[in-house]
This record gives sequence, C-alpha cells and structure tokens, in this order.
Amino acid sequence: MTPRLNKVPFWFADAMLVAAAAALVAFGSRPLQLWEVVAVAACAGFGAWLACLPFLKEYEASVKFTETGHLVDTMARLDQLDGVAERIAAATGQWQSVQDRAGQTAELAKGVVDRLAREAESFAGVVQRTADGERQTLKLEVEKLRRVEGDWVQAVGRIMDHVFALHVAAVRTGQHGLVEQIDRFHSACREALRRVGFMPIVAAPDEPFDPRKHQLPEPGDVPEGALVDETVAPGFVFQGRLLRPVVVRIAAAGSTKEGRDAAEGLAGEGSFAAKGPSEISLPAAADLPTSSDSTGDPV
Repeated sequence: MTPRLNKVPFWFADAMLVAAAAALVAFGSRPLQLWEVVAVAACAGFGAWLACLPFLKEYEASVKFTETGHLVDTMARLDQLDGVAERIAAATGQWQSVQDRAGQTAELAKGVVDRLAREAESFAGVVQRTADGERQTLKLEVEKLRRVEGDWVQAVGRIMDHVFALHVAAVRTGQHGLVEQIDRFHSACREALRRVGFMPIVAAPDEPFDPRKHQLPEPGDVPEGALVDETVAPGFVFQGRLLRPVVVRIAAAGSTKEGRDAAEGLAGEGSFAAKGPSEISLPAAADLPTSSDSTGDPV
C-alpha cells in the first residue's frame, strides 16, 4: 500500500503566504515599492512551492516504495533461483548416477553380446560339421543307392532278355497253349516293370531301321532303306531315358540291291539265342537317369 502524506499543513502555510501577499498588495503604498513587490513575489512563489511540495514528496515516496517492492520481488526470485539451483544440482547428481548405471549396463550388455557371438559361432561350427557329416553320409548313401539301382537295372535287363528269348522260343514251337501262357507271363513282367519306370520295347516287323532306336547284334554298316526283319533282343527305357536300343536283324529284302545283298549277308549272323543275353550291353550305374518320377513309353 502506498503511504499518504497529510497536505493540510502545506495548504495552510500556502494560504498564509497568499494572504500575506494579498495584504501587501492591499495595504502597501501606491505604487508599490521595490521591496513590497519582491515580498509579494516571494510569498506567491514560496506558497506555490509549498502547495506542490506534498505531491512531490508523495511521488518520491511512491517511487521509493515501488523500487523497494521490485527489490523485494527480485530477492524472492533470487531465493527461488537458489532453490532451482539446488534442484538442478540434485538432478545433475541423479543424472550422473543414472549415466554411471547406464554405462555399467552397457558394459554388461556388451559382454553378453560377445558371449552370445562366441556361442553362436561355436554353434554354427557344430552345425556346419554336423551338416558336412550328414552330407557326406547322404552322398555315400546316394552313391550306394545308385550302384544298387545300376545293378538292379542290369539284373532286370538280363532277366527281361531271357524272358523275351523264352517268349520267342515258345512262339517258334507253334504250341498255342504254351505261347498263351508264356505271353501272359511276359506281359505280367512288362506291366510290373512299367510301374517302376522300366519299359522293354521291341521293333515292329518291316519297320524302317532307325539308328537312334535300333542296333544290330554286331557292329556293321546298314544299307539305306533297310527294314527290320525281327527283334533279336528288346530295348529298354528307364525313367523316360533310352538305356539300350532294340537289337534287331534287318530284312533280307532291302529298298535297294545293295541293301538286299547286305541284308542277306547279315541274315546268317548269330541270333539272340546264339549270342546269349549276357552279351547285350547295358549302361553303367553312373549313366542311369537321376529322377524316378516318370515312366518310359515304347519307341
């Protein structure tokens, strides 16, 4: 609250000075003498100063009071700044503690990551060695299976050669009962082998000789336009791949004179029964097809 100054004494003094000036003017000589003029002016001026003095004092007091209030506020704020500084110091201490703990946690995490990396590397090495061992084992097993498959194909080929020879011999006997029984046996064997992708194939009589599908019992030149006379030994298709062409004998009558002469010369060569099935070559196990999901069709 701003202090208030009592103005009555100042106003009373001002009134007395004004009254004195008025009395000098009213009762002084005519014209006024110099000292009277000076006295009247002094009384009027001093009275005016006394009238303004209380207001000046109140203004000065108000200014000082305001400055004092500002100073008090400043001191209060300085006190608050001390509290803030203390809080900042406390927060700084806590932050330093948190930073130290975070550093310790980071070191522990780094150690854990390093251990995990070493364990992962060790585990990867164990897995790699295990995989290599299993891969080697599987490779050996596959090689064994390939060898077994090759032996199986060789054995089945030899058996089917003998079955075909038996069928041809039965046909040549002319006994219909025997031919029918052997034919059923031959068909059953072919059907059983067809289910696993092994298909014996034969050439039709008078079929044009094709080097890609046919071969002679003995290596030799085949005249152009030669025709197949009979099948000496069946060809084999395994998993869609031709393992052995059909072993045929070409007909005595060729499309040209040279072909007929060559055919007549080849007609006297040994037949399948004379050569024996074991002399007909089959591919080795490494040359067999790798897939086992397709079946061969007769050529």
